[in-house]
Amino acid sequence: MRARAMAAVLLTAATSFAQQAIPPGPYDGQMVVRVAPATPADLERVLGLVQGAWSCRVGPGELDVQVTPAQRAALQEAGIEHAVMIPDVQALLDEERAQVDAAHRDRDAAWFSTFRNLAEIGARLDHYQAEYPEIASTFVVGQTIQGRQIRGVRITGPDLPGNPRSARPAVVFNSCQHAREWATPMTTMWIADRLIEGYGNDLRLTGLVDLCDVYVVPVVNCDGYEFTWTPNNRLWRKNRRDNGDGTFGVDTNRNWGFGWGGVGASTATNNDTYRGTGPFSEPETAAMRDFMTGLANLRAHIDVHSYSQLILTPWGWSAADCDDRAIFRRVERDMAGVMQSVHGMAYRPGPTYTNIYPASGGALDWVYGDRDALGMSIEVRDTGSYGFVMPASEIIPNAEENFEGAIRLVEYAVMPLIFAEVTPPPASLRTSEPTSVDIAVRASAAVMSGLPVMKWRAAGGDWQTVPMTLVAGSVYSSSLPAAGCGERVEYYFEAATPGMAETYPPEGWASPLVATGAGSSVRWADTMSTDQGWTVGAAGDAATTGLWERADPVANASQPGDDSNDAGNLCWITGATGTTNGANDVDGGATTLTSPVFPATPQSYTRVESTVLSYQRWYSNNTGSNPNNDSMPVSISNDGGQSWVTLEDVTQNAGAWVPVAFRIEDFVTPTANMRLRFVARDLGAGSVVEAGVDDVSVTIVGCPADLDMNGDGNADQDDVAYLINVVGGGDNPTGIDPDFNQDGSVDQDDVAALIDAIGGG
Repeated sequence: MRARAMAAVLLTAATSFAQQAIPPGPYDGQMVVRVAPATPADLERVLGLVQGAWSCRVGPGELDVQVTPAQRAALQEAGIEHAVMIPDVQALLDEERAQVDAAHRDRDAAWFSTFRNLAEIGARLDHYQAEYPEIASTFVVGQTIQGRQIRGVRITGPDLPGNPRSARPAVVFNSCQHAREWATPMTTMWIADRLIEGYGNDLRLTGLVDLCDVYVVPVVNCDGYEFTWTPNNRLWRKNRRDNGDGTFGVDTNRNWGFGWGGVGASTATNNDTYRGTGPFSEPETAAMRDFMTGLANLRAHIDVHSYSQLILTPWGWSAADCDDRAIFRRVERDMAGVMQSVHGMAYRPGPTYTNIYPASGGALDWVYGDRDALGMSIEVRDTGSYGFVMPASEIIPNAEENFEGAIRLVEYAVMPLIFAEVTPPPASLRTSEPTSVDIAVRASAAVMSGLPVMKWRAAGGDWQTVPMTLVAGSVYSSSLPAAGCGERVEYYFEAATPGMAETYPPEGWASPLVATGAGSSVRWADTMSTDQGWTVGAAGDAATTGLWERADPVANASQPGDDSNDAGNLCWITGATGTTNGANDVDGGATTLTSPVFPATPQSYTRVESTVLSYQRWYSNNTGSNPNNDSMPVSISNDGGQSWVTLEDVTQNAGAWVPVAFRIEDFVTPTANMRLRFVARDLGAGSVVEAGVDDVSVTIVGCPADLDMNGDGNADQDDVAYLINVVGGGDNPTGIDPDFNQDGSVDQDDVAALIDAIGGG
């Protein structure tokens, strides 16, 4: 079965299963375990043996489920592998309640030392307005289905000349659409707290508060949140609508209007992802819609959730890239970097649909799709060891790292324009035809005046301006002209807003991008359609199944159904057969695939700009009961395999063949004695590891060597004499590079190489 067809079958199956809400407690002796049903049949069997799911998505693949002791025994008896994530749910809840009660009895306890109920959050909002009236004011978004007020705080500096509050870009942070996610209101309240108390004390925060209009709504689902503070209801998720059939609750984050009613949302009222009777059927989502529609300058939004440590961007309702994918890629990766820098916690960025699961009717899709703002969501700590029941000791560290991500988004919101690379800018230019160059530009806090332009110059000449054309979404394209071999070309991009021009790179002409004219030729390639001498196995390999083989793979939830381009059937794959996920994956250790020796040196005398190694790879390690704990090191050798240097350590679960390319010079000196090595490995029980390799090639980018050393227009013995003189220490009036063979030394070997080249070598 083709890979895409298999994925469609699994997705269709996943949307048909009911995700029962976890029943009320107490949960004595119950635990949370992680399973990885591979097929709809496996999933049906698992769901019949568990109490309920903690994961928001229920389908084949990784799933956290709550089980009673008897249910766990049934899983074991059925041979269903699982890993224990939380050994005692009730004990964790009891510890949480004891900590909260003790902190509430201690009137001197710091506000963020424990979790706070709705009344305490409301009182804190009032405190902000009372103590900081010049920058903080409370507001009411609307009312819940039970009549509670959905409240928030607005944070912005006083009106300034030329910078009135009404004209500032607006950013919204909201949380607790899902009632049991207690970590989230503490996170957004920390954002409000730091912005307010930092004003006038921190130059960065003061500047942002003066430039931006920030709105924080800590609890959207007030009724559900209050319900989780009542006995035995701590794990309630939805709002408190009476559905009229004995069930309660709508998942408000499946009730937003953009993409409502699609995959990842349920029509069953007892399901934890029940979407409601129609888009914005719930007063909570309708109030948030009206509130954000009323913000004429809305530029960005984060809907905070728990758990999984993810930064999510559009789309959730579709697997297709949104029009601003390049812009989101820049922003989400930047946010992930600053968040990890705080306490070392990694947050994986990417579109909701592929980064976590399909989910239609979500807030971030509506904010981007309807309001054209940077709609995002963050799943805060952790990755499963405590899930929804975060220890109080984690409140502040979690909030600190998420604050940095939030503030970085505010900084993007106040930028007049955001530039982003669609693909890496070309470092070499074609010599025979123009080279296409793309850039993404999004007007954020301003309106773009006309289309962006590209500016370029060659050899330090005058700057030339080339108009760009809109390709799609925020992507614009233009072309750099064909360049002479070795010719240096500088270029940068410029876009304008009223009264201001922005450039990328930011320094513009003072520090532009640089490309050099060069030709290219494929030096070595292997499409895997024939056996070119790859070897399987290395010292220390211990894998018992899923060894590398050159074959036509059989699709399952973790493995492709084709090679990388469908032009042929064969690729290198770990355990080609096995329609059931994990049936023939890498188990028990490592399996190593090593290439034959291949050349990475030019076939003729060439001034090499770069030597590019490229390949297609498949990697999957996000299913099973112990996911995302393995990796695939890829290494390169320039001495036939005697020594190795790491190119990359693959952890990306793309669900697709991924093309990658590296400059060999950035790792080792290219030689005629290169080898490449891929190590797929299973280092922990319950992990499902599948890997593939296809279409490996080496491309030489550069220019033919100039044989006319003396500049007289001919390549002859006079040039040899000229080079002999230069090698001996004589003058070099033509300024030509005497290192003819490009080995880093100027010596008699260069003379010999020139003689050989002039003679036709």
